[in-house]
Amino acid sequence: MKKLKVISIDFWNTLFDSQEGAMRNSARWKVLISTLEDLNVQFNSKDLDNVVKKSWNYYYKVWDEEWRTPNAREIIDFIWLEMEFEYNPQAVDYLVNFFERSLLYSPPNLLPGAKQALINLSSKYKLAIVSDTGFSPGRIACELMEEVGILQYFSAFSFSDETGVAKPHKLAFEKILDDLDCKPQEALHIGDIERTDIAGALSVGMRAIKFEGDPTTLLAQEKTNETEAEFTAKNWGEVEEYLIKEYNLQM
Repeated sequence: MKKLKVISIDFWNTLFDSQEGAMRNSARWKVLISTLEDLNVQFNSKDLDNVVKKSWNYYYKVWDEEWRTPNAREIIDFIWLEMEFEYNPQAVDYLVNFFERSLLYSPPNLLPGAKQALINLSSKYKLAIVSDTGFSPGRIACELMEEVGILQYFSAFSFSDETGVAKPHKLAFEKILDDLDCKPQEALHIGDIERTDIAGALSVGMRAIKFEGDPTTLLAQEKTNETEAEFTAKNWGEVEEYLIKEYNLQM
């Protein structure tokens, strides 16, 4: 029987869905526009729309090529620079705070079966989060997890805004292995993206389960049918069934 001490889990599209993602982004850009209008900053709406799209391209390029995730301040600074606005520290601070905390204003939903699975798994294994972040940093993600009653099931966290690296960088996974004093071969990661979750976990010697249980994902272009994971799960029930069979998980 395979030995397992630690299970790390991705945040987006594995624990939480992307259901309110469009609403959060719409609110962020509306607040950006209203802030500029309050400051009497002159701008062309079409130009701003183009720069906002450019900022998204910038984010994904950095995420893909540099293996890090630009935070809210970096994206807002990018927009300010591209639009050649006169820099206003107070306005930028206000926008950064709103962009970060919007995760709590329009929160995503826990995926079906996730909470019960965490209750079951945490009774036998140490659980950790390994997640790339966007506008909302890890500390805000932890606030959300506390609000929905799951934060207490986790013993370690690796968020890209805190580590400075994004998956598949080895440090993203090595952090939780170090924090929990766990050998790579005794750890398993559950995540939805082959390039980041699966490849990253395998690169440090961990095992991996690919999770395909969220139809609301905003990163469909990152999904592939082929996988190097040892198992592909369509829902959290299948994750638990596999762990019972292969790792002797006792419910």
